[in-house]
Amino acid sequence: MVREQRTRTSKSLSTPPPIAQNPIYGQRYHKQEQNTQWNHQKQDHRYCPTQPAHWQPDYWQQQQQNRQKRVVKETRDRAVKVTMRAAKLDQETISVTIENKKAPAMNGHGPSHVTVNGQDKGNDGKPPLRAILGNSASQRQQDTSTVYHSPESSFRRPRHPRVMFPGPQRTTGVSVNHRLKVTPQSDAPTPAGAPITPPASPEYAQTTSAAKTTYKEDIHGGQGQTGNVVTNPKVKVPLKYDPSFDPVSTLNIYCEANDFEKPAYNVFNKLRHLHCSVQIAGDVYSSYPQEFTDKETAYQCTAKIAIQRILHAQSHQKRSACTFSDEEFIDGLYEELLKHPHGILGHKLEDWYGSTFRQHLPSHWYDLILNSNKIRVEHGIDPRIILFANDPGSLKPDRASITTLPQMVLPWQASEGGSHDWNMFISFCDSTKLVWARMIHQIANFEELTKQIGRQMESPHFRQKVSKFYAQEVYLVEMPDGWNRVRAISVDEETRSCRCHFIDFGDVGMFHLEDLFQCPPQFLVLPAQAVCLSMYALDKFEDHPHALKVLTKELDGQTVVAHVLTTEKQFLELGGSAQGVVENGKRRACLVATLYDTSTAEDIHLNDLVASRITKCTPAPSLSDGKTTAILVSHINDDGDLMVLLRNDDLKFVERSIAQTVADLGEQDRVSYSDLLHDRHIFVCDETVDGVKQWFRGRLVTRPLNPEEETFDVYYVDDGRQRKTHISNIYRLEANNRALATFPPQAIPVRLHDVPEIGGHMLHRLRGLIPWRTEALLKFVAKDSGKPLVNVFIREDPESMYMCVNIGLRLEFEMASSIHPDYTLLSSNVQLPRRGSFSSVFSNQSSNSDLVATTPPVTPEEKSSARSGASTFSSLMLKDYEAIPAVGTYFEVRVALSVNPGHFAVQPYKCYNQLQTLMKNLQEHCQKPTAKAVQPSQLAIGEAYAAPDSAGLYHRVSIHKIYDEIIHVRFVDVGDDGVIACDQLKTLNPELRKLPKMALPAQLYGIQLTDVVWSKENCVRFRELSLGQKFIGIVRRMTKQRDGGRAMCLELVDTSTPKDIKLHEILINEKHAQPATKEV
Repeated sequence: MVREQRTRTSKSLSTPPPIAQNPIYGQRYHKQEQNTQWNHQKQDHRYCPTQPAHWQPDYWQQQQQNRQKRVVKETRDRAVKVTMRAAKLDQETISVTIENKKAPAMNGHGPSHVTVNGQDKGNDGKPPLRAILGNSASQRQQDTSTVYHSPESSFRRPRHPRVMFPGPQRTTGVSVNHRLKVTPQSDAPTPAGAPITPPASPEYAQTTSAAKTTYKEDIHGGQGQTGNVVTNPKVKVPLKYDPSFDPVSTLNIYCEANDFEKPAYNVFNKLRHLHCSVQIAGDVYSSYPQEFTDKETAYQCTAKIAIQRILHAQSHQKRSACTFSDEEFIDGLYEELLKHPHGILGHKLEDWYGSTFRQHLPSHWYDLILNSNKIRVEHGIDPRIILFANDPGSLKPDRASITTLPQMVLPWQASEGGSHDWNMFISFCDSTKLVWARMIHQIANFEELTKQIGRQMESPHFRQKVSKFYAQEVYLVEMPDGWNRVRAISVDEETRSCRCHFIDFGDVGMFHLEDLFQCPPQFLVLPAQAVCLSMYALDKFEDHPHALKVLTKELDGQTVVAHVLTTEKQFLELGGSAQGVVENGKRRACLVATLYDTSTAEDIHLNDLVASRITKCTPAPSLSDGKTTAILVSHINDDGDLMVLLRNDDLKFVERSIAQTVADLGEQDRVSYSDLLHDRHIFVCDETVDGVKQWFRGRLVTRPLNPEEETFDVYYVDDGRQRKTHISNIYRLEANNRALATFPPQAIPVRLHDVPEIGGHMLHRLRGLIPWRTEALLKFVAKDSGKPLVNVFIREDPESMYMCVNIGLRLEFEMASSIHPDYTLLSSNVQLPRRGSFSSVFSNQSSNSDLVATTPPVTPEEKSSARSGASTFSSLMLKDYEAIPAVGTYFEVRVALSVNPGHFAVQPYKCYNQLQTLMKNLQEHCQKPTAKAVQPSQLAIGEAYAAPDSAGLYHRVSIHKIYDEIIHVRFVDVGDDGVIACDQLKTLNPELRKLPKMALPAQLYGIQLTDVVWSKENCVRFRELSLGQKFIGIVRRMTKQRDGGRAMCLELVDTSTPKDIKLHEILINEKHAQPATKEV
């Protein structure tokens, strides 16, 4: 890049500096300086405009020779008609001479602030920009608040009122950054602290759509199919029932539209009557118990039943994320709003839209509606809004053509491999994907235009009112620092307001229509000066709630070198507009750049600087003393401490970023052992009932010990829970979303103030009062060893008043203790806490760190209890086995219980040796006198003890139900249930409680399980094939059981022979089971 040289000039001059490569610039510059004194002495109020580009080249010399002969005859108030042009710097230098005292203010700075190319003329300012050296410095040396005072900084204006709405305002779509970024190699992860270095020449991602689709299907619950697995084709066209067609014809049309096989009807004779069924795309619909006398009637009635069930299934599909494009969303919403002439309330839009379209609203729905001319928003009682569909007649454009400005000619390099390094001045920052800047070599033209507008609009006579306003039209508006050109984005005739975009600065403001004036044609010759840039590799920071203040401090008003990564060909393909492309109300930049500050000895990599500053400026969540805060309760641990989330923009950003990042995850993003050694945060997929997946940010509790480990203790930093997770459910976060990976954990542990020690029945009661994700109010009262003491207020229903959980628990405890003295969980030497006393909430295990959410909580030590020989309630329960592999992955299992193919239990084979050791120690423990008996009054549902089976062998059991002296127990390591007497129970020592429950409920994959009655022969054969055997279990899905628990649907494969043997295929071949069909 050619270095810019500073040139000392007169204070009354505002010209570009001479370019060393062209000596003509220097000669003309000195000629103009010689005439400066004459121009100051003459009281010449006439303005010498820049000449049109089509004039002859010798015009400038003729104008200089005749200048002394001209006599000024015009008066001061006479307006000057000006014709602007975009000056070509390789041909001539534009020079404007104005008397100092008469020069108008130029966007906030007077004659004493005139600059050369936007930089100070003195040495106290920044040195001129130079070419990028390549030795990037990751940090700026001087404080950005003390950056030199350049006249271009005077172009800053107070931010204009913007149309705001609570909730997300911008969303990340298919960004230019995503299209241009180079996919990093998975084996060479980039450390989080390394500078963001752009590639030499950006290229589009080479990922094929087919591969991407495969990844997404696997991540989002798709069942990986192996072997001869029956799969149902997907529905392409939904069924539409037309009463004018008979049901049989309707089904034929439906199958033909979706490329299904023709419906297959089966008729069964029963005495003199007929039963019928029809199979469509693997689904079987039966007419039972209806009976028919002839086949034609049976076909018609069965087809009608199938149509009803298909329509019912279509209407009850689960809501998914919005898959419509912005345009499709607006069009669909508009068509539905036309059916509701009285409008739809904004706070009911989510439920109405979900029931209508079976999808969630897009996060930026309000911005789309606001920028659409099809839908209008009316404001009721704050913050209520009502949505209406505009009159279809008003959607037609009122004007055939809109005034267009010439496109700015960007300084592309002629050579294809040339570097595009542009000197630019940052005028406004909206986000990391919308940074507005002006070309340094065009600043003189813009200043000249500003002066011309100011001179002409100074006289009220030349301020032309606008009779009819149009969107996308260019107008003039007066600001405190001068006149500016704006483009109307939307016009609201009802409120007489207009939302406008400052085409020379980049920001957006709202104005009354009376403040806008017509823009004369001579002021429309200069192209819009603001160029829209997207910062390379920072697209994930677009919605970051703390990014704007960093961008404003570090970039706004700075002179930078923009290393443009977009090629000219890519620029044209992306829209070819320097100001970006507006698609359905959302602007998208067509240029991607890395910004550098080259005014220091080393290049300052501003993209990396901004990313690191945003991370450092993002505060961890905290509670304010004595103030009431809206929260979500995410978890209650066994000690009764609450994990809460603040309902603010930070939490919205985390949830929105998780949803956006998960959409792009694939198999290649699963972690490896090396990733776990250095990644601070990870992504965890928590699979729940029916295959629904929940995603959390997590952190490993302990460092991995060896590459053979498959299960890890993971702490959910935004939830507060700690769970064992299989490695197949862990994904890389730092490599996919740096903004989310560096965002502070959101879960804050708090403790209820002035309540008894919580355990047993009180813990159940607390969890019943405050389920997961309950909205509540929290008041910070005091602090106990770093853990806040709070009062929590909840509503029992939406119409009720708030109640204090602390008072309710305390009163319930006091009443229960007065009726049943042995009810208290406190030991006899501990006094019941009184109001105002903090002794009840003191704990030896309280955290000493203020950053309570950055590390997982420490497991509490066992405490004394009123129940002799027993520990606290939390330690009497066994943990569930949590490290279940992801759907589509496999693990070794041993079948421990075999009732029938729809009900059996497996044990993780890798834990089999630990289980054998535990069983040996358990037999020894139960023979010793230390294994005390248990009284019925001491029992509680869910607690774990030891109990013998019919052969006298002791097992670990959990209490399922209590019938006085008879106890219903569940053998947690086998999976079976049993009934025993209370005196058969033995207590367990802590060592025998460490291993989680080993029996995992399961069902066999690949066969029919619904409404199947298994015969004795079926059960015996399945038991012979499975009990005590080791298999490779492939997790196909998770199913919900009747008791609310979940069971794995496993494909069991015997790999002990040279050829893999699938258990379900054996049962099908031997007629002990039927192949699976889709449930109807």
